[in-house]
Amino acid sequence: MKAKVVILTDLHFSKSANQAIPERKGEFADILLLRAVHRLNRYIKPDLVFIGGDLLDHPEDADRLELLSELKNIIDLIQTPTIIINGNHDPARDIFESVIGEQPDFLDINGIRFVPFFDPEKPGYNAFRIDDELARMRKLGAEFDGPLVSLQHVPLFPPESAACPYNYTNADEIVKIMHEKNYVLALSGHYHKGFALLDYKKRNYITGRALCEKPFGYAVIEIDDKGKVNCEQENLAMPEELRLVDHHVHTKLAYCNENMDITKSIALGKMFDLDGIVVSEHSAHLYFNRENYGQCLQYLEGMASNKKDDRIAEYFALYANEADDFCRLGMEVDYDQNGQGVIEPAVWNNVEFRNGSVHVLKSLTENPDMKAVEAEFLFLTEAVAASGVDVLVHPFRIFRRRGLALPSHLFATVVDILKPYDTAVEINYHTNEPPPEFFRMCIENGIKLSLGSDAHNLYEVGEFYAHLKFLQKIAPDFDLHDLLIS
Repeated sequence: MKAKVVILTDLHFSKSANQAIPERKGEFADILLLRAVHRLNRYIKPDLVFIGGDLLDHPEDADRLELLSELKNIIDLIQTPTIIINGNHDPARDIFESVIGEQPDFLDINGIRFVPFFDPEKPGYNAFRIDDELARMRKLGAEFDGPLVSLQHVPLFPPESAACPYNYTNADEIVKIMHEKNYVLALSGHYHKGFALLDYKKRNYITGRALCEKPFGYAVIEIDDKGKVNCEQENLAMPEELRLVDHHVHTKLAYCNENMDITKSIALGKMFDLDGIVVSEHSAHLYFNRENYGQCLQYLEGMASNKKDDRIAEYFALYANEADDFCRLGMEVDYDQNGQGVIEPAVWNNVEFRNGSVHVLKSLTENPDMKAVEAEFLFLTEAVAASGVDVLVHPFRIFRRRGLALPSHLFATVVDILKPYDTAVEINYHTNEPPPEFFRMCIENGIKLSLGSDAHNLYEVGEFYAHLKFLQKIAPDFDLHDLLIS
């Protein structure tokens, strides 16, 4: 058996930027953690998450318990067991656990025992394992037949084996116990650069990179019940050399927005090594108030409706006040039942990028006639493409959201619709799973692809982890830049 473990460490959460260490992005730690948690839950699915300390940047601040509580609310979203220890930037263990919760003496997962240690700090940002904890280390090893993992904040490794500025002042004694009692791995945080898997004299040592500093890294570690260890370093940031653009980022004006903010979206896009973002708000949200939108007047009556509540000027002003040259002004254009865009011509001409979407089908009743549904879907899809949008966004998602089988027999038809209009198509994972076969067909027919986070929460901005793996799977022999829309 194997256990997959992820280490998230050194968040340094604070409500303000660290002026002395600007590369430390603790003011975004809650967003970074939420991004990591959603990635773990949906894609990585570990057996254990180890949060290795320094959750806070300033443990003496008056709001320290409030900040810990905010992080605890995010940690509680993790769908697998967690072990959370405090670091030298966190409050003392009793105060820390009064918010985070009491931590286990150990956890046994898939034949492997994970043992956390809360060790006192020593000068030089080092640590020391006291006699009682050394005895506990021996005891827990002696009574367990399988491999063990030692979890701590400060890096632990044989002093002669690595060029890390921090260690345990009694590291030699701890390492000796590791050999005696079958501790196959020491997993640590604290050293923000981290170091990858160090296999030294049949024992393994890993220090996770800080989540609060670019490239916002974490480690995915696999341990089998024989003690073999593998480690992959991953990042929340995107590969800078790919120069990716997020063409689908929402604003606070979306009714479905959670915490969107253009200024923060831009900051996050830069942090995650994007080449730019496109702000793309639902046109129907800007022309109809929440109640009328909920009644689908944008679809039933469109721009002819006398119940419009125009917020277009507010959208343009918001962009003008908050955007910079990293950002472009776009629109996600909705369509009425006649295939007309819910947007005025002057507004169409004044945005730089246009996404088009099919959000409503009147044929999707409680017991739909699927032939009628498919016919209406194809009619509106062609209306979107014919209107001249740059990208058809989240194609086929409407079926998934209604719990219907994906009409794969329509893939070729939609490809034929898009080709003459030179309309790109979006890879979108927002409450969606893009169908591989459809996108293979798009690539084969020369249809360009767009990457869109469809961000309604800041953690989603530029989150292309799944998009890139998807492209590696369906188009391994293609140059990414040949596939993507400019």
